[in-house]
Amino acid sequence: MQKLSHQQSGNLGEVLALAKLNSLGVAAYSSPEGAPGHDLIAVVGRMARSIEVKTRQFLERPTEISRWPVDMATKGDADFFLFVELDLRTLSPTFYLLTNDQARATHRVSKGLGNCYPSRVRKEVAANDFTPLLVAGAPQALS
Repeated sequence: MQKLSHQQSGNLGEVLALAKLNSLGVAAYSSPEGAPGHDLIAVVGRMARSIEVKTRQFLERPTEISRWPVDMATKGDADFFLFVELDLRTLSPTFYLLTNDQARATHRVSKGLGNCYPSRVRKEVAANDFTPLLVAGAPQALS
């Protein structure tokens, strides 16, 4: 077994994220490939929320993932960042949903490249917890 190309894993991660959001009852839509903006739009509580999806894959264990590259200069205005750990043996994703503030707190620039590091992301949020997005659309959040 070998890893998918970055383009393939990115596309697969976005499709899996879209399916997950829809399965949670969230109206979510993919941006066209190559279009400016963010990867997904989720409508919660009559508000559109932008989601930047970053996918990394592993063959044996999640610790093979060393970083999720994030260019905050171009993508930093996303409402949420969804980091996907993709187990290629089973094609099972693990999702880490971060608010913009949480993503910025885990973001580091090294050698001109911006990354969110898995160990910091895992400390910041629980796996497969979509509460921040769901709460963002709650009626009290709209007032």
